[in-house]
Amino acid sequence: MALKDEITSSYKSGTLPELFVERVRKRRSADVGTKFRAKVCRLHNDGMIDVLVAARSIVTATINQHDFFTVMMVYCDLIPALNAEVSDMLNAVKALVARAGNDGAAGMPNGAFREWAEQGERAKAVLAAIDTDDPEDSAYIYLALQALAKSDPGEALARALAHLADVQPATRSAAAKAIGTMELASAKSLEEAGKALMAAAIASDDKTLGHVMTAACEIARAHPHMEDWACQVLKSSEPNASEHALHQLSLELMFHGEELLPSLVANATTILQKVELKNSATISNIGSAARKLVDHGRLDEAMTLVTKMIAKHRELASLEAFDGFASSLRKLDSEQLANVILDWLGSLDPNLGQATMSLTAGHYGKSPLILTAAEATLARPDDELLLLAHRAIGYLFLHPITAASLVLSLMHGVGDKAAEAMQDILFDPLLINFSGELADWLKEGAKDEVDPVQPAIIDLLARLDEYIEGLRAAGEIEELIPSERERMIEGHRQHESMRQSHKEAEKKSVLLSIVSRSVLLYGTRSISKFVGMDGEEQRNEMPLHSFHHSFETPRLDILEPFDLDYTLRVFRAMRSVTL
Repeated sequence: MALKDEITSSYKSGTLPELFVERVRKRRSADVGTKFRAKVCRLHNDGMIDVLVAARSIVTATINQHDFFTVMMVYCDLIPALNAEVSDMLNAVKALVARAGNDGAAGMPNGAFREWAEQGERAKAVLAAIDTDDPEDSAYIYLALQALAKSDPGEALARALAHLADVQPATRSAAAKAIGTMELASAKSLEEAGKALMAAAIASDDKTLGHVMTAACEIARAHPHMEDWACQVLKSSEPNASEHALHQLSLELMFHGEELLPSLVANATTILQKVELKNSATISNIGSAARKLVDHGRLDEAMTLVTKMIAKHRELASLEAFDGFASSLRKLDSEQLANVILDWLGSLDPNLGQATMSLTAGHYGKSPLILTAAEATLARPDDELLLLAHRAIGYLFLHPITAASLVLSLMHGVGDKAAEAMQDILFDPLLINFSGELADWLKEGAKDEVDPVQPAIIDLLARLDEYIEGLRAAGEIEELIPSERERMIEGHRQHESMRQSHKEAEKKSVLLSIVSRSVLLYGTRSISKFVGMDGEEQRNEMPLHSFHHSFETPRLDILEPFDLDYTLRVFRAMRSVTL
């Protein structure tokens, strides 16, 4: 059957979508698929078929959802080249979008529709045909305004400004959104748009307000001299900005924050502090925006954006909602990351203290996280630096090398009395609890003869030796029997006993008697064979490597857990020290 006859036959029988799936799947970009789509388009434009009939009824079609998206992609290719009345095209596109539901690709037919509307006078015809009282049509007001702006920017702006004054919130929202995407090339167009958006910022509903703020940011991004005006729009919007407006503003900051002027980012940051914890998508956008700011060298702005939110919401202290932001912070150099942690610790806020724990806990790699205080930090008074040292050990206790590196760097900026106090808290509670890796790291530091804190490190190691010798001199203490080693041996014995019992039970299992068992012996490589597409047996070789992980538990967590916990709580809650 000729291709033309096959298409017309499927059209008459109402199986055009099924034909699309059959002919185009896996060949969408191939010559066969291209020729097929061209033939369908030609038959439609010649009036032999109406390809949009199937699209308009796709919502109730029996085709499964997986095949529907194949059909939708075909329509996205066809729509820009089809000749059709505005109402027919609108109904077809709406049906495709409705059938796609909440899928991330649901908006693709709208993009094809905008390309279709850019041709000739179609954009004006769409705007004339749309019912502004129907909220569902607002998306197509936006698309039509964008399409009209391609051929007639002045007319597009005039219509957008008229819609911005409409009584329907959805229409105003679409108009504000469209203005933000237009190229306002003349001073007159900038002035007109500026006045309209400023008025809308004061009297708009929440959804429109979000697009008004976004439009102001976009205009200022394209025209930096509009900075003061855009800041005023944001300030005027702040009192009425709520859930939807905050979400729109968070999207703007996420996608374009690194390109916005600092004053705009500052105003947006102030507004976004109103976000509620339940709006997880908005908070996620804010975290992504902060990450981009850090990656583009705008660390201070990123910290301002996120820090107040963490301080306000304890749930954010885990940094799970800001995982990208936290990852970017960990990539900073030792001095910058130390500044971040010291700023959080110096705030005396418990949520920010917990955030420092989360930040350091997310560090991975063979090397420990080393922090170095900046020169500006070392210029602070001795009592402030000593307070930071206490809080660093309190919150970073489970990362002893990180905590010790930070405290030792703080010792460079203090006098003898404060240095002695820092040395004392490095020894107790830090060093006496972690006498393994921390002591090894300190021994390496003791080799640096030019380091001003080398004498303090040597003294710490000497005190540790004395402490260990004192423990050994005590001999066997009845209250500590059985020892850790004996507990470990008993635990291993019980584990082995249970393993043997499990094996004996497996021998009697009816289920396991009907299946085969394979034992993989690990060596330096694994070899397997499989049959390839050509039917030939192929050999696959995979190299194997060993890996290991170890951790050191605090010594006093076994000997004096309550005392240790109390000490760390005191360090974390400390708000001042007296020398």
